[in-house]
Amino acid sequence: MSVMRHGTRMSGWCLTWQRMGTLALLLLAPGAFAQEPAALPAFLMERLEINPGPGPLATGGGTVLRAAELRVLILGHYQHEPMTLNAKGETMPILTSRTTGVLAVALGLSSRLQIDARIPVLTQREGDDLASQGLLGPTRHGVGSPRVGARVGLLRTEEDDAVDLASEVSVYLPFGTEGAFARGADTSLLARVMVGGMLGSILAPSFELGVLVRRGVTIEVPTLEARELGSELRLGAGLMTTGAPLRAEVAINAALSWKQARGAVEVLGGARYAPREGVELFALGGLGFGSEPGIPLFRLVAGVAFNSLLGEPDSDTSIVHESVPLPMPAPNRRVSDMQGSMIPNPGEASPVANVSRDKFVLDGRVYFRVGSAELPESSPDLERAVELMLTNPSVKLMTVDGHTDDSATETFNPRLGRARAEAVWRYLVERGVSPQKLRLRSYGPEHPAQSNGTVEGREKNRRVELLLMLPTNLEATP
Repeated sequence: MSVMRHGTRMSGWCLTWQRMGTLALLLLAPGAFAQEPAALPAFLMERLEINPGPGPLATGGGTVLRAAELRVLILGHYQHEPMTLNAKGETMPILTSRTTGVLAVALGLSSRLQIDARIPVLTQREGDDLASQGLLGPTRHGVGSPRVGARVGLLRTEEDDAVDLASEVSVYLPFGTEGAFARGADTSLLARVMVGGMLGSILAPSFELGVLVRRGVTIEVPTLEARELGSELRLGAGLMTTGAPLRAEVAINAALSWKQARGAVEVLGGARYAPREGVELFALGGLGFGSEPGIPLFRLVAGVAFNSLLGEPDSDTSIVHESVPLPMPAPNRRVSDMQGSMIPNPGEASPVANVSRDKFVLDGRVYFRVGSAELPESSPDLERAVELMLTNPSVKLMTVDGHTDDSATETFNPRLGRARAEAVWRYLVERGVSPQKLRLRSYGPEHPAQSNGTVEGREKNRRVELLLMLPTNLEATP
């Protein structure tokens, strides 16, 4: 019995020592109690929003699409080092490169209201191995937060306002792939005010001021600096040419996080080319300055846009487009030699105008090249308009109406009709017509004189028309 008890006691001691040895090995094993890799918080990293409507690419420009106009953009977007953090005093690129595809659609519900939607798709990313920093690497592929927005045109140069002014509200929905830095944990909101205009005849400046409102998040990992991300103030300014079919633009975009007192800036430049009606190719690139997530060392964007007008534009019966021949001025005839009146007495046939109730419609039209507001070298119609205005002092008002065709090259520039009207206005004033007797209007492509379905029709639609307005009981000038 004694021997059996002694053997049992020895077996128990051996088992105990065996268990203690195993525990010691576990304790000494490297990484036995290492923490699981930490995931960075969900947030929307992208800052550049390509404008889906008319106007410049990198800023809003204050313009909206025409009623029933549809615009679709398909683009590819490459960013180099869009996100870096400090690790032990050294800059660590969380992402060394990232490529995204974007589909954007915009629709004009009216001449003052535009809605749009876009969705990004992450196609590729590269970055350092983050396991040594206790981090999970970002997702290589995925879908980003969908964005929906509405833009309201407050002022329009097409309606004789001095500038284009619009306000916009966009919402980023919290849907998409986890861990791609392409979606937020909650809904974010971007509100902007945009303004644009003309500087001379070929340059269009634009400005915007916006606020991004989102829930704050903190990147907090022991081996990295803590970084807070929250709401931001955003600023943008750009300059675009208005020529056709090739245009260029430059822009500066800045962001300021007022809570963290940090800022970042990007300088961008690009070009656009319209090879045919309804199609536009574009490319944009630039450099970033600052360490904020979403400001890359440099970025490149390239894509294609398609424009289409759904339905027919409304007609305006107050503008008459009847063809009535005008008398040709005598060769080498000076204005001082002109005598008499070209306006007939009531009831008499007019050699220069078509009488319609209380209006005389002068059949004077000046035609322009595609995308241009430059007057032709000679225009008999303008000479006749000068003669009529200077020999008929009773005429109190002539409207100068600028028009475009419906091609993407023309309609993408909302100031083109106005610029054409201004060119004719300057011609008339320089030859003695009082500016007080002239009123400018711009209709864009809304009132075509002929069908836009042919080259010849579009040529006739790129025009300025001159309209006389006076009572029908006006007595002729003796």
